[in-house]
Amino acid sequence: MNQNRLNIDEQGASDTYEESYDQPKYPFWKIATCYLLAGLLVIAIIYGFSGIIADILSNSLRKSINRLQIISVVSISYFLYRLTINLGNHWRSSEKNEIGTAVTNFPNPFYDPGFKQGPLYLQKQYQKLASQFHIKSILLKKSYNYSTQLENSLTRFEAKLRVLLRHNENVNRLIKSLNFLYLKNDKDFSKQMLKHILSECITILEKDQSDKSISLFSVINEELKIVESVRINAESISKRSFKKGEGFAGYIWDKGEAIIVNQIEEEDERFKSKLPTSPIGSIMGIPLIVDELILGVLCLQSETQDGFNNADLRTVEYYSRMCTLILLYDKMKNNKNGEGDQ
Repeated sequence: MNQNRLNIDEQGASDTYEESYDQPKYPFWKIATCYLLAGLLVIAIIYGFSGIIADILSNSLRKSINRLQIISVVSISYFLYRLTINLGNHWRSSEKNEIGTAVTNFPNPFYDPGFKQGPLYLQKQYQKLASQFHIKSILLKKSYNYSTQLENSLTRFEAKLRVLLRHNENVNRLIKSLNFLYLKNDKDFSKQMLKHILSECITILEKDQSDKSISLFSVINEELKIVESVRINAESISKRSFKKGEGFAGYIWDKGEAIIVNQIEEEDERFKSKLPTSPIGSIMGIPLIVDELILGVLCLQSETQDGFNNADLRTVEYYSRMCTLILLYDKMKNNKNGEGDQ
């Protein structure tokens, strides 16, 4: 199967190579003109040199020698030389090439395993090697791209797995804290648990957590007010409140659905505030709902754009439900003691 896959890849690479190196066809008139001009130049050179040689020999030998005789002797000599070289190369190139004529054939003792025939053979070999080289280069590039994609996939998978493991550890700690504080009947049970929940929640985001902040709003007297937070300044905690539909938290309260905004625009009315705020690049809001009753809103802010993704939303949803549980517990406790709304 792997061999078949390799063959398919090589075939694809070969096709890609042919497509990539498919150059425009060279014009025929240029080829013809090139060789015609070369032929004329060779004739001119031979004509000139043969005349000079003929004059020198005529004067030396005191015998009339013309250009045609010089050209004939040189041509025949070169022709015999090339025939001799080609025949010798033919014998040396293969032991199957016998010595003789159509009548007599003798074994070839001149075969040379290390001998390769002249320029045409080398040119063919070069073209073959060049083609193989380009095919292997394409395959190598594909392998590199594939390994890079695989590495990126493994990196993302590792990040997700790390978040899941951290989430599991966070849940264990929260359950232990819940059991302990409830058993001790801690008077600050709700505040302590909300603080633990938000502190753990901010650690399970896939991207950098160092620029994140988190605010938990509770509906108090028809307004959203911060009851717990992480990395939020004291002035905002004390003064910031929203009515339904006001600000981003009020917008989440009004819509009743989780929303991520990864590109915050300055003119967006949801993010305008009379209080000075730190720059926010992206934000996530989740309503805390029980049977269509919204008890509050959980907001996470990032100083950079694209700070959140859908995986974060799914993970944070668990912590929002724990916050809902604590707020609901607090509301039930207040109602029982006659301190809350009836």
